[in-house]
Amino acid sequence: MKDIDTSAWSAVGETANTRYFEVGSDVLAGVPRPGAVDDRNSARENIAFQHEHWRKKGHGGVVVVFFDNMVSQDKDARRVYQADPDPSVMFGTALVGGTMLSRAMGSFFLGIARPRIPVRLCATLADALAWARDLNEAHRRN
Repeated sequence: MKDIDTSAWSAVGETANTRYFEVGSDVLAGVPRPGAVDDRNSARENIAFQHEHWRKKGHGGVVVVFFDNMVSQDKDARRVYQADPDPSVMFGTALVGGTMLSRAMGSFFLGIARPRIPVRLCATLADALAWARDLNEAHRRN
């Protein structure tokens, strides 16, 4: 499990299994607690938190999730993350992970169904932020 340095980010809230930070005005970081398990209920809570965050901001953005702290995610959670995001406020999700488990979970997630919003596996935060910047810029132009 990775310890994520969140000291430069503004804390904006938390759910049962994840702490949230504002990385930029249009990037929200989700940092699961070490050893986090994700099921239908936690997934719904996370999506609701993310939607509420963007609606309060008055614009959408990208969520960057640090997947290395997750130890499992069941099929019901994956279904929520695939079907429930509102594309008008959730422009995409970057899954940052470098462990074999997180990469396997992310690949499995992407391989079983097509999510409503773009989802990308990223090895580093820098990669995730570059992708988020491109997605956010594309939405500003539209």
